[in-house]
Amino acid sequence: MKKKKQEEKEGEEEGRKSMILLSERQMKEIYERAATIGAKEALKFFEAERKKEYKGRADKRLGNTKLLLRNYHMLKDHAEKSVFGRTQMEESALDILESMMSMYDNEVIIESIKRSATRTAVIVSHIETMLGLYEAYCDKSRSREIERRRYEALWDMYIAASTMSPKEIADKQHVSKDTVYADLRIAIEKITALIFGVDGLTVR
Repeated sequence: MKKKKQEEKEGEEEGRKSMILLSERQMKEIYERAATIGAKEALKFFEAERKKEYKGRADKRLGNTKLLLRNYHMLKDHAEKSVFGRTQMEESALDILESMMSMYDNEVIIESIKRSATRTAVIVSHIETMLGLYEAYCDKSRSREIERRRYEALWDMYIAASTMSPKEIADKQHVSKDTVYADLRIAIEKITALIFGVDGLTVR
């Protein structure tokens, strides 16, 4: 029994000795290293969160572009009820587009744009202006044939007086439906960048 207590006592003393082997300088170095590692991990975390937030906004803008394109004809019909001049514009197109970013219900977004015919006309005018810029970009591109095909797929799908299905577009252009879907995806990304500005570009 005494021997066991003696061994326990010696073990405690050994433990106490091992706890004071590190000098103050060594402890400081450990703390500094831990702080550096912690700071690096924190920065990595915040950078990841920033990218996630930015990607979320990019995805939202992409979704909003699709929403505007799908509702283009309805918005245009609504806008044509209004005769307006620039002095009547209380909001810019970018103000209206930015307000869309805080809404997550598609019906609410469309209704907010239709709140007045003038407001709708501002957005329709902006969309049509950006479509014109996109067409000009396609015509001047080194890959004009491909870019023009993508523009026309977008136009036929959403903007033409008689819109077409992906299959009809594929038949018209003599390409596969997969090509049409790929073309539409790229065209929508590019028109999003124009409609929303540089910040509308998607993050890859």
